[in-house]
Amino acid sequence: MLRFLRLVGFTVGFAVLGGVALAHHSQAGIFDSRETIELKGVIKSISWRNPHGQILLDVANADGSHTVWDAETASIAVMRNRGAEPSAVVVGDNVTISGAPSVRGRNEILVRSVLLSSGYEFTFGGAQAYFPEGKSGRIVGRATIEADVSAATAKADGIFRVWSTNMADPAAFPMFKGGYPLTAAGRAGLAQWNPRDNSLLKCGTKGTPLIMISPLPMEFVRAGDTVVLKLEEYDTVRTIHMNPNAAAPKEHTLLGFSRGRFEGATLVVETDHIAAGYFDHEGTPMSDDINVVERFTPNADYTRLDYTLTTTDPKNFERPFDLKRYYIWKPENTVHPYECLDRF
Repeated sequence: MLRFLRLVGFTVGFAVLGGVALAHHSQAGIFDSRETIELKGVIKSISWRNPHGQILLDVANADGSHTVWDAETASIAVMRNRGAEPSAVVVGDNVTISGAPSVRGRNEILVRSVLLSSGYEFTFGGAQAYFPEGKSGRIVGRATIEADVSAATAKADGIFRVWSTNMADPAAFPMFKGGYPLTAAGRAGLAQWNPRDNSLLKCGTKGTPLIMISPLPMEFVRAGDTVVLKLEEYDTVRTIHMNPNAAAPKEHTLLGFSRGRFEGATLVVETDHIAAGYFDHEGTPMSDDINVVERFTPNADYTRLDYTLTTTDPKNFERPFDLKRYYIWKPENTVHPYECLDRF
């Protein structure tokens, strides 16, 4: 079990490509990840929550007036997964924030780094300090996870363990990267996507297969003649029916109906009866006739789990295609309650 996170005042030991950390929460089209701005002000409030954190920053203007900026941050779950502990960022501190501006000219920023009045920097993703040496160059916020590794190791049984994501490797995260073989209907549906006004900005709205983009821990658990896949994001529970005679319900659901089987060490999961609307976080449509086949293949010592997603949806995709990623076993990690709070 996770016992506690200890704050350590030196370089953060993780690296995430700019903009990638929040990609699975539909930030495309809201912030311009190609640009960086800086804001100086006083922190009015902080909310470390899921699916995004929020800092309200009071910025003094040249004419003496004040503007409150809405600073979007990585979620507390993502920070925990990276080993970041944000207790150094406090209300009332005079800080400088750097990040991506709003594409719509609003007083909003997607935060990458915060320069604290102490001279230390808190970063939400980069291994290197953004603020140059002389301003800071010193990063605070690395957390050491102390857990009962021996108990987790003893409990692990084949694929039945907690799996995590290496967020520093593009081969592991993110998995949905576009470039799909869209039909005319698929292209038309994608053209109607509004990144600001869509259901994916709300809690509990990712279906199969999009929920598998999650960088947060997940766990396979035996449950009678089913395998339960528990994902930290949205406290999602997927039930995989291992009985080949299990009957699907008439209705379609967000996660669909899954049947599974083992082919050697590989868990193969076929899912249909899905009504999720979107295939990825950038508005690619999917029909209720979609069928997905997932293959979870561990290596010999069960430290890595390769994942292949094969998608068939004749309405939106010209042909079946594969997406791939992998997970890693980190026995110090566990699946936490997500406690999502809608932002919009």
